Amino acid sequence: MLIYSSELNHNHNEVSVKAGIIGLPQCGKTTVFNAMTNMKVTVDGYGGKGVESHVAAVKVPDERMDYLASVYNPKKLTYVDMTFVDIGCKKKANERSEFDMASIRGLDMLAVVIRAFRDEAVPHPLDRINPLGDVEQLQSEFLLEDLALIETRLERLEKDIKRNNKDAVKERDYLFEFQKHLEDEKPLRTYPLDSEGEKVFRGFQFLTLKPVLYIFNTGETPDKTVDLQSAKAYLENAGIPYIILSGNLEMEIAQLPEEDRALFLEDLKIDEPALSKFIKMSFSLLNRCVFFTVGPDEVRAWEITSTCTAREAAGKIHSDIARGFIRAEVLSYSDYRACGDSYQSARSKGLVRLEGKEYVVKDGDMIEFRFNV
Repeated sequence: MLIYSSELNHNHNEVSVKAGIIGLPQCGKTTVFNAMTNMKVTVDGYGGKGVESHVAAVKVPDERMDYLASVYNPKKLTYVDMTFVDIGCKKKANERSEFDMASIRGLDMLAVVIRAFRDEAVPHPLDRINPLGDVEQLQSEFLLEDLALIETRLERLEKDIKRNNKDAVKERDYLFEFQKHLEDEKPLRTYPLDSEGEKVFRGFQFLTLKPVLYIFNTGETPDKTVDLQSAKAYLENAGIPYIILSGNLEMEIAQLPEEDRALFLEDLKIDEPALSKFIKMSFSLLNRCVFFTVGPDEVRAWEITSTCTAREAAGKIHSDIARGFIRAEVLSYSDYRACGDSYQSARSKGLVRLEGKEYVVKDGDMIEFRFNV
């Protein structure tokens, strides 16, 4: 029997993108977390008091979803979620930072907050305001964390290696290669992996393996005495993306009533809120995109990788749809709008396509899956 995906209940175990916000104490990390999540976590810093973390999930803003909701007026509207983890950290002047490593497990990416503001009431743990120095400091500390993880694992492998366990020997050889890469001051994300190496990697939570985005946290008015240019040039040379924002200002904006935000942004000549900018850059960094399922019962956005096939996308909705996949009926959001929000008009123009299981889903595709169970 031919069934359409709109006739089947969805999976309820959707896992959102998880971004960890990390940085030295007193960099404004928790302020940035509040700005992204509209939370009101106390922002007087950890500064050596502890390494506890905070977690919050937010709805990913999407104007396309807002528009589709206005057309379909569905009973239910489901946006993609993004989870933010404010990673606790404490640091003493001559010691390595202590991160809440447990909260880093399972993160898809790291957002590294770099202090670019002066405030005598909030002293920098290293008694300086030097964005480039902080970038280099954190990169060095991430490398050392990964080296320590490898050393611990190598010690545990010794017994198995003495018993001539082939898997242990293979893992050790890869770990030696990773160790050498890190000792050359290169992050593991730049290591050329083969499939066997990927299997070894999967068992660890290496900091330098995770995709990274830097956030320069300025004052409400950027301080010209803070050398931001050197840090920007350093990251650009390394091909690492960054954004510049005022955490305090963005936190204030996030906590305004929604109807007042647009006017406030316009007055301050801010083109879009930090959350929107961050999510766009994060999805690009992680090679993620969104497709839509629409109807009177529900309009829903689904987050997938940019290489996701139609059959894999069907599996995001329900395993039965992937198993019984026949065809995907696809219309791009832009074509839908160009046809006056009319499926009938889009069909008559040949814009509604029937795609097979290997079709690579594009960002903004509106899809109805045909399947048989």
